[in-house]
Amino acid sequence: MTASPRPPNFFALLPCAGSGNRALGAGAQPAPKQYQPVAAKTMVMHTLAAFSGVARIKRCLVVVSRGDTFLSLILAAKPAIVIADCGGDTRAASVLNGLNQLVEMGAQPADWVLVHDAARCLVTTAQ
Repeated sequence: MTASPRPPNFFALLPCAGSGNRALGAGAQPAPKQYQPVAAKTMVMHTLAAFSGVARIKRCLVVVSRGDTFLSLILAAKPAIVIADCGGDTRAASVLNGLNQLVEMGAQPADWVLVHDAARCLVTTAQ
């Protein structure tokens, strides 16, 4: 008798390695778009709050640029959120690197991965 396959896990992958060059205009703060404040929190923190409220999501993987420590201290006590400094030169490269990181963390082919840009902060848990 063969064992039945396990139900799939669900992951959120948030590319957060962009420089925000298009968003930076004259007089803008020299920080990437995802770290700009909106309603007293950075865009990425709004996005993470929405995904953290989804019970089916086992883990949120935030892909940042190498050397980016902005979120490290803020999220240190949140085991369901993992920061991976494997961001690539493009969003596609960051997503691919994040998918590879999830595989290293144990994700299986039948698992689901929801990819959502960290700076798209108007998403809600209900959505």
